[in-house]
Amino acid sequence: MCRIYGYFDGETVDRDVLHAVAQGMRHGGPDEQTVHVGDAWALGNNRLAVQGIAHGHQPYVLGDMTCVFNGEIYNHRELRAELASHGYRFEGDCDGDVLLPLYELHGDAFVKRLEGMFAIAIVDRRGEPCLKLYNDHAGMKSLYYYLSGDGRRLCFASELRALSRFPDFPDAIDPLAVDRYLGGKAVWGPGTVHTKVHTLVPGATLRFAGGRLTLTHTPLEPAEVAWPDGEPGLTAAAGLLDELLRHELTRMLDADVPVCVITSGGLDSSYLTALAGETVPDLASFNIAYRGDWPADERHFAEEVAAHCGTRHHQVLIDPKDFPGIIDRFISHLDQPNNAPHSLSTFALFEAIHEAGFKVALTGDGADELFGGYARYVKAARDDSATWHRGYQDVMAASGTATLARLYTPDHLARVMSAGGHFADRSGDELARRARAGDHDKLETLLRYDQSERFPYYILRRVDHLSMAHAVEARIPFLQPAVMRFAHALPTGLKVVGDTVKAPVAEAARRWIPESIINRPKQPFTLPIAAMIKPGEAVHDMIGDLLLGPDPGYGAFVRRDAVRELFRMQSERPDAHTAEVLWSLLMLETWLSARNLRP
Repeated sequence: MCRIYGYFDGETVDRDVLHAVAQGMRHGGPDEQTVHVGDAWALGNNRLAVQGIAHGHQPYVLGDMTCVFNGEIYNHRELRAELASHGYRFEGDCDGDVLLPLYELHGDAFVKRLEGMFAIAIVDRRGEPCLKLYNDHAGMKSLYYYLSGDGRRLCFASELRALSRFPDFPDAIDPLAVDRYLGGKAVWGPGTVHTKVHTLVPGATLRFAGGRLTLTHTPLEPAEVAWPDGEPGLTAAAGLLDELLRHELTRMLDADVPVCVITSGGLDSSYLTALAGETVPDLASFNIAYRGDWPADERHFAEEVAAHCGTRHHQVLIDPKDFPGIIDRFISHLDQPNNAPHSLSTFALFEAIHEAGFKVALTGDGADELFGGYARYVKAARDDSATWHRGYQDVMAASGTATLARLYTPDHLARVMSAGGHFADRSGDELARRARAGDHDKLETLLRYDQSERFPYYILRRVDHLSMAHAVEARIPFLQPAVMRFAHALPTGLKVVGDTVKAPVAEAARRWIPESIINRPKQPFTLPIAAMIKPGEAVHDMIGDLLLGPDPGYGAFVRRDAVRELFRMQSERPDAHTAEVLWSLLMLETWLSARNLRP
């Protein structure tokens, strides 16, 4: 696991600049920093040593090809054996060793052979010299890029903050990104908060040569499910899923450093905890909670799972009075505004994992998006009204478009409307268009749309950046190619059975974890902001100081009098909707301040 960066073609970049870019994300790769400088190109790497520690030095070089790599390839041993039969020889046991030989044999199609998570950069000097960037099928690892003003040079990095250290970084803020943020709770790709900076989307290949940029996409190939009795059924689906996850975990628990598991107390993480505990003796589990008595506290469920599985349990407790300081720290690692309240919890949890001596943590992310775990999917799928898509997207936004229209300044509202209307409305319309296209039934359309459009940017960017802020690699079993293919092949009637969402996961977990965990109502892993944004609480005071202070950055987009009214309402009668809008604006304002940016 690493952080990578580089440039290709155009004017040569000074080594001091490259060093500054590397230092901008050293937290994600503290073990070794290397850079290979060629003729008008460079590839750099900050290494977090996890696999093949003694020999896994980057960049990798094979003939006229050079490569840097961020991620983990879990099937590297099988690939290594296959490549050895073609005459390739390897020293050590680093997963990245297989990349260039595989690329030499298969070209761009080599990514179809990789099982894991990755962002890869290759400079290929055979024939016309070119730079190629690759991202995994789910978008687990981030990669940002931009073209120089003359279009001759492409620069890239794993983090926007590091990328901004290139001297010609186009730092102008896209004002429409604020509407995309408030309409989607994060800035969905391929655009970013910066007008001329982009992110590589899931499954993408970028080729840059001679000033020409080409983007292609490699979709996951569909799976053929071998049903035991020839017919789909929930019991069979659960058995096949269990077999897949146990296979994936045997590879994901293979590391040269200690591996732990995050146990929230919910179904997905509890199930993974039980499976990992079968393989790892004295498995360490981690849970985070808040001092005091707060809604949606899951620590007792996590403790029950830890006791059932026999893990060495770590209960991390953070004090709400410390939240302003944590917010100031985690916001500097979020490359773009993200309204997820549990960013605070995620940051503090990975910090505790790092302090306990772990470099790798398993997480349960992705199961809800693959197997239909949210009630909003079911409600929208069963809604036959003509405006179901608008209602669904309002749920996905920090606030509905009617409220946003009242919040925006007249100038910003005019800007949004002249650009085609609110992002939430436009994305909802796109969702409806896909549903009408009939490639999948309505529920599966909702799931696929979420997986490609929202999930990589709202959840996976947060997990990637906030784990690597503490030099911890987050491994995500549910997002491995075999599991995703299986989920895509399942009929939606097996994903949601009656009122049971995520039915195959619940059924598969039944033999591993207590029924009390399987049958309890679903709770989101989040911060109870409605209860925490009220007079006397530290976050309430922070919001008052920042959002009602002089000359706030958000003032270019949102009316200050409207924010003052929201704050008054929340202070007098706290409620979830008002709290979410205020929290979203707090994240925007804190992000602008951390970057010292003004529109």
